[in-house]
Amino acid sequence: MTPSATATTTAALAALVALAAFAGPVVLALAAALVALLVAAGWPALLALPSPRGTTAIVALAGLGAVAAGAAVVLAGRDALGAGPLAGLPAVAALALLAAFVHQLARRDGRPRLVESVSGTVTGQALTVLAACWVAVPTTYAGAPLAPVVLSAVVAATAVCATSWPLRVAGPLAVGAGVLAGWLAGSATVALHGAGIVPPARWAVAGVVAGAGAGLVVAAWRALSARLPTAGGLPAAFAVAAAPVALAGGGAYLVGRLLLL
Repeated sequence: MTPSATATTTAALAALVALAAFAGPVVLALAAALVALLVAAGWPALLALPSPRGTTAIVALAGLGAVAAGAAVVLAGRDALGAGPLAGLPAVAALALLAAFVHQLARRDGRPRLVESVSGTVTGQALTVLAACWVAVPTTYAGAPLAPVVLSAVVAATAVCATSWPLRVAGPLAVGAGVLAGWLAGSATVALHGAGIVPPARWAVAGVVAGAGAGLVVAAWRALSARLPTAGGLPAAFAVAAAPVALAGGGAYLVGRLLLL
């Protein structure tokens, strides 16, 4: 898959999650689960890990478990000021880590590249758990409109990084594009939906902060994934495309809880 096709896939996933944020917790959970599954499906191929099928299963289970844990709390009606919809994620992450070690013990191939397999699996699990944070974004003070603000910055930064420009040029431009897109989206949110309980000026600030974070994450991800010879293959390309959306879930939740008070 070409870089432009990968960036288009990222944009499509971002649009799906942004729309799902307004469609209720069940639809948003399904969208987050799709992002996690795409990461899991391509993660072993991207890193050329041994025991790919087992790794895919372990990474996918971590993401689905995290999404289910978050969605269960949201559907139960827990308030954003209470324990929070992400209260179950540490337990899911801990169980996922144990599952990663059990997976290695169950291997029957002589366990080559053991350390690489464990570290790669745990990293993939962390990505899928972060994707589950999207389920909690509508429960923040900002509500569902925060999702398109953050994801617009991800799309803008990804579009810049999909060019053939060297990273020393594309990196700063990606951060700038993310900041601009986040600021414009934050300002547009106030115009379209109103500020709600959030002061209008903080929407613009949140958009700038989220945009800068998204730009840095996308640029760093391009620097890492571009060096992997397997990144162009179809399963691996899906992981490359879904990873920025998954990573942005945790950042969006932090922005909604800490900045938009």
